[in-house]
Amino acid sequence: MTSMTSADRPRLLTADQRSQERFSLLRQPDAPLYVRTGWSRNVAMAIKDVSNGGVSLYLERELPIASRVCIEYSAPNLTLNVNGVVAWCRVRDEHDIDALVGGDAYILGIELFSPMMLLSAFRGALPVQALALNAG
Repeated sequence: MTSMTSADRPRLLTADQRSQERFSLLRQPDAPLYVRTGWSRNVAMAIKDVSNGGVSLYLERELPIASRVCIEYSAPNLTLNVNGVVAWCRVRDEHDIDALVGGDAYILGIELFSPMMLLSAFRGALPVQALALNAG
């Protein structure tokens, strides 16, 4: 068995290295959002923000970086499954000023393979300046 060198590992972004502009939703989705990893299905406590590359959200548990995930959303007249990978994960701390989630939580950044699908689903909850992400 050979060990993986740092050059062989996938290079993923930390929360501070993101290049896309982030947008907070004006309101949370009407139906639950789930993060599936293999056989585990975790309900997202809230969506922190979205970009044209992914989503950051709150979970009650930590997920390993580089984990493949599927974001599942099912509302009346819409079922959505978007695949991605966990780019970063950290414990929510006192510097997180948003009040979306109280108590202990993890904040995850998920790079989505088809981010426009998720942005389209939440189009009505996006601020006006974020709608340009969907237009192109």
